Amino acid sequence: MNLDGLRPWGGLGGGSRPDVVVAGIPYDGSAVYRKGAALAPQRIRQLSAAMPPVTEEGHRLAGLQVEDIGDLDPGDDIEGGWMDPMQRLAQVSPDSFLTVLGGDHCTAISTMAAQVRRHPGLSVLWVDAHPDLCDFSRGGHWTCGCALRRAIEASGIEPARVIIAGGRDYDPEELDFIAANRMVLVSSAEIARDLAGAARRIGDRLAGEKVHVSFDIDVLDPAFAPGTEIPSAAGLSTRQALELLRGATERSRLVGFDVVEVSPPFDNGDITTLAALKVIFEVWGLVKSAREAGVSELRGKR
Repeated sequence: MNLDGLRPWGGLGGGSRPDVVVAGIPYDGSAVYRKGAALAPQRIRQLSAAMPPVTEEGHRLAGLQVEDIGDLDPGDDIEGGWMDPMQRLAQVSPDSFLTVLGGDHCTAISTMAAQVRRHPGLSVLWVDAHPDLCDFSRGGHWTCGCALRRAIEASGIEPARVIIAGGRDYDPEELDFIAANRMVLVSSAEIARDLAGAARRIGDRLAGEKVHVSFDIDVLDPAFAPGTEIPSAAGLSTRQALELLRGATERSRLVGFDVVEVSPPFDNGDITTLAALKVIFEVWGLVKSAREAGVSELRGKR
């Protein structure tokens, strides 16, 4: 792809008080099937230059100040290294919208732990084909099948404040954990049958809350995102995912987003990376619109 003359992140520049802070965690040491997600932050940044700074509904992102602080290194083992990226992410001003580029889904351990420090009491929307709630999976306690379980422990977030959307592949242990902890699971099948109803059910739980979205690209059907560690059939379309995010978060305050499990070596024509970028830019559009609405409301009260 010829990107000559184009700037990263659609040309959206940084400032002394950035609206959005981007960081990468290029780690895939927890992947047990197909590695390659460690290359995703670099490729996502490269192709971000191809994205126009305008949402799909024609809302301009011009004026959104984006600062990319580069990659954060957890070392060779996320079990021993997750705190280093977490501490750097926790230093980001809570006024900035945090966007983290994984890496495999265990990079969300650092992200969620930092977000709880930046925004105490937040809720999490875990958008993923897999709940990742095993205590031990595929040979270890810190593999991708354990990512959310370890993230809950590391962050201290109450499991009931986590909603899982797009699930369709489960270990029995995960379903037991979900039931025991009163977690909400909204399956891909439920979303396909009644997208508006599924979004409303999630939105009812998130209403009035500060929300971080952790988005595993494998929530999308492999037809839309083949470049991932564990492709899972019968997933969401990119359109369904965008509509779900809009409907599920419209009554809450988005404070962060991470996208994980993009694996460039297994991608086809960069369509997985471009799908991730589409979601990132549309989420930024939601954040910008919400902030502008808040400023307008404040002005109206004066």
